[in-house]
Amino acid sequence: MNPVRYCPDCLKTTGKFIYYAAQQGECAVCGCLQLEPLPLTEHDGDLPSEEQVIADPATSFWLKRTLVSALTRDPVDAANDAEVLARLLDRRCHQILDES
Repeated sequence: MNPVRYCPDCLKTTGKFIYYAAQQGECAVCGCLQLEPLPLTEHDGDLPSEEQVIADPATSFWLKRTLVSALTRDPVDAANDAEVLARLLDRRCHQILDES
């Protein structure tokens, strides 16, 4: 599952990416129902480095510990595990929100 999508219509008309989560059904600006997946590898420059995340005082202790631990592992295994964890937590979040 791709975690980031964008509106191609808004990109065409404004020249700017409008980012949405994978679960978003339509563009909030123009109502386009054809949101496209955005490979994160093309926009990795938008992400802080591992060192910046670890050094940032606003980063949670849990994320810092998890990132430091992940950096000692095989990168493919760590990335795959992180994707599964993100999907599980996303599902849990939606289940809790649906109960509200």
